[in-house]
Amino acid sequence: MAAQPGDVYLVEGEWDLAAMVEAGFPLDRILSVPNGGREKKDDGEGKPGEPAGYDYVEQALHRGLGRHRRFIWCGDMDDTGLSLRQDMAHLLGAAKFWFVEWPEGIKDANDMLRADGPEALKELVTEGALPWPVTGLYTLAELPELPPIRAWEVPNMPAWRGKVLFAPGTMSVVTGHPGHGKTAVMAQVWADIADKNDIRVAVATFETRAKPHYRRILRTLHAGKLERDMSFEELRYSDAWINDHYLFMQHPEQTPTLNWLLETAEVAVVRHGARVVQLDPWNRLESQREPRETETEYIGRCLTAIYKFSQDMGCHVQILAHPAKMDGPRKGSPPELDDIAGSKHWDNRVDQGLVVHRPKLFDEGQRCTEAVIYHKKTRFDELGHPCKLKINFNLANGRFEDAPDQQ
Repeated sequence: MAAQPGDVYLVEGEWDLAAMVEAGFPLDRILSVPNGGREKKDDGEGKPGEPAGYDYVEQALHRGLGRHRRFIWCGDMDDTGLSLRQDMAHLLGAAKFWFVEWPEGIKDANDMLRADGPEALKELVTEGALPWPVTGLYTLAELPELPPIRAWEVPNMPAWRGKVLFAPGTMSVVTGHPGHGKTAVMAQVWADIADKNDIRVAVATFETRAKPHYRRILRTLHAGKLERDMSFEELRYSDAWINDHYLFMQHPEQTPTLNWLLETAEVAVVRHGARVVQLDPWNRLESQREPRETETEYIGRCLTAIYKFSQDMGCHVQILAHPAKMDGPRKGSPPELDDIAGSKHWDNRVDQGLVVHRPKLFDEGQRCTEAVIYHKKTRFDELGHPCKLKINFNLANGRFEDAPDQQ
């Protein structure tokens, strides 16, 4: 074997080796596989599917074969040869492994020499060797064009236009202190998006009962007036709209897990065409942590599963989550995404993050209606950009509105 690193040509048998030499390849650059293919192990002594009977390869690698730049497989094209080729790619490493595809009717190097001559054999091996395919590595030209992100604007909030948008195939998280209105704000956002775009929303609401509380919110939003001021016909019309645009996910034993949620959400998407799945709040899911799994690892695993679901199902998944208790100098301040109980993954794993915060709940005994939306992050320009938006809650009609002063 040549001492200098370079290309090594692999063949099956002496006749193929001789054919390669006649075509002009150096003898000290050619290796012949001594014993042909071997069956796969499945006898309990090794992992099923691992190549067996290739000790000579391991010995050669140990003696320095691995220093060479490329291994070019010039073996047979019959079933045994193809199986052997795959084993060699596994043993020698896909990054360095190249192979020759012989023309139709040609089985090996010796056949090629006899049919077309030494020059054709050398040209095919030198110019036509193909890299062993590696899953997950592509040039830009090889990547398929993805469909553009078609985001939903938030209707009825002019100050949000171009700043906060939501899109199917993405994942968002919303946090805020308990009682600061994140459920109500996002209920309005999705109700208005559902109404304008005629889409369906699947909601897992564990702290706000679907009946009567969430229904009251949706009735009010749809009718534009408080539930107590609605006529029977308005109530009936609003309920029909809710039935057409909303699904409610409720665990029969009140012990929901993430696995249950994703299975149920898949039914909502596939059977009923839901484009949005909302979990409110995360903290009410039963934990499925493994015995030695840290909370950070568990949250990361869950968010990866949810993100994959959103992409596979082509829907938006939104999680509402409470922050950890904030004491000391930060008490009363708006939380950050990484304040959500359990993990900093809440900031880095999601496509979009929002905070709902009320600077004051009461002022001289009167209820304050001002709130601030902090759009903390967006992974894609199509979802808007980080910003701060002020809103007011209109007590007369039960809707949030842009505050006059957005500075």
